[in-house]
Amino acid sequence: MNVFKGDSSVNIETLQQLASKIGLHRFNDYPSQKMLIHAIQKHRGRDPCFLSDKRYTCNEACEWRASCQKLMAVWLR
Repeated sequence: MNVFKGDSSVNIETLQQLASKIGLHRFNDYPSQKMLIHAIQKHRGRDPCFLSDKRYTCNEACEWRASCQKLMAVWLR
C-alpha cells in the first residue's frame, strides 16, 4: 500500500488505514506520523528506524525511504 501522495509526503489518512489493516487501531497512542510509522515497523517485525539516525546509512528499500531520507530541519523530527 502506497502511503505517499505525488510529492512523497506521508498521507496520514492512508497511513492510519494501513495501521488498521495490520491490527493497530489506537491511533491516539501515536501522536505523530513518525511514531505511527515506528509502530507499523515494529508490528511487522522490523527495526523502527523511520527518521532515526539510521537513515544516514540505510540501504533498505522500504515504502517510507524517500520521505525518511528527505532533508528536514531538526526541529521537525
